[in-house]
Amino acid sequence: MTDIGRFQVTQDPQDFGAFKTPTLRNVALTAPYMHDGSLPTLKDVVRFYNRGGIPNPNLDPAIGALGLTEREEDDLVEFLKALTSPEYEAVAGAGAR
Repeated sequence: MTDIGRFQVTQDPQDFGAFKTPTLRNVALTAPYMHDGSLPTLKDVVRFYNRGGIPNPNLDPAIGALGLTEREEDDLVEFLKALTSPEYEAVAGAGAR
């Protein structure tokens, strides 16, 4: 792990590899994803979490592979897109996509 997360700020060992979780509102308009921009699409993010993320010493034990089917992954991506505010789209226009 090269990015030490909140530990850089707090120096608390429990914060090593921890990152702020942003809101999901308008998430379809905020690519690339992850704290380092390493995943270009929402589908990539859903696949990443469906596999259970990347095992590391600070991964919450509640995180694990989800076992979603391809169709369920697609449905989840569509749900995330539905969290886009119509008002935001109207103001931002097509340039925000």
